[in-house]
Amino acid sequence: MQAYGGISVVNALPSWYGSSMAVNLKVNVNVREGKRDLTKENKLIKVIIDYFKEKYLIPDIIVEINSELPQKGGLKSSSAVSVALIAEIVKNYKIIGIDIPKLSAILSLKAGVSYTGALDDAVAAYCGGISFTYNKFFKVIKMEQAPKDLVIVILVKGGRQINIDINQLKKYRLIFEDIFTISLKDFLLAMKLNGILIANILGYPLEPIEDAIKKGALASGISGNGPSYFAVCKEGEEGPIYETLKKYGDVIITRPVDLDCQSTSVKS
Repeated sequence: MQAYGGISVVNALPSWYGSSMAVNLKVNVNVREGKRDLTKENKLIKVIIDYFKEKYLIPDIIVEINSELPQKGGLKSSSAVSVALIAEIVKNYKIIGIDIPKLSAILSLKAGVSYTGALDDAVAAYCGGISFTYNKFFKVIKMEQAPKDLVIVILVKGGRQINIDINQLKKYRLIFEDIFTISLKDFLLAMKLNGILIANILGYPLEPIEDAIKKGALASGISGNGPSYFAVCKEGEEGPIYETLKKYGDVIITRPVDLDCQSTSVKS
């Protein structure tokens, strides 16, 4: 099963309200029956398999993952793997009535890989488009189609996330609630405000963001909790942004993913 990476519109850590936009960086997950090698399962994969073994009595399975996403880069790789694995198990064993992003969020919390469950990331990874969620109560507020004329330039960083002080982030709860309200009407403005503020709070350098905006980016900032940066621009205007971000490391160009869900639940 295939899922997608994403970039942040609104970080959910300060206020539980989150929004994410799917980008065309794919994660493919396949499963086959066989003896599990627990040394090759990270905590999230183990929790997901154990859940289905206990609740639905599936046999041992071996998980194969092919990903275009760097791990621990802030590009929603954990959520993409989680929803893709759950969807693959649901399909293979004909399990009905599963809300795949919600289950991903619940099991991500159980595995301890997310502070909020990252429902916003899971919905975007599974459905494409842009998600708007209240993660505290696993509530999907809205899903919408991303504009087709956007290009996303990503300064890829991986494996060196700054330590997160969740209490420090929560001091900004009211500001991020306002940013989320803005996102429901103008997601690009919210993305820009969120990206700059998260970089400031977590202590990431602002120079890549400032350079991207000077070169015409509609929004730029830190995705997730970092360390990857992103810049969003109109199609045809990505060249100068790409060139300026190359000064800071590896850069990839991608696009939003079309919304492809009427519901997050699997009915059959």
